[in-house]
Amino acid sequence: MVRAYEATATPVGDDGWTEGEIPTESTEHACGELLRLGADVEVMAPPELRRAVSAAVHALARTYDEA
Repeated sequence: MVRAYEATATPVGDDGWTEGEIPTESTEHACGELLRLGADVEVMAPPELRRAVSAAVHALARTYDEA
């Protein structure tokens, strides 16, 4: 995964971010893997993965807001 990202990564922008592509097995697998990176990653595409990450983050927020 790291090699694939490095092969497609853009230079770091003025905002401190870079973009790259990573191979994924499935939306569910990618969601779990990317959530481990916390706020250090933002999923831009595909839309179904972005929605899955958003849903997981909102579910976590609800869990901790209720505590």
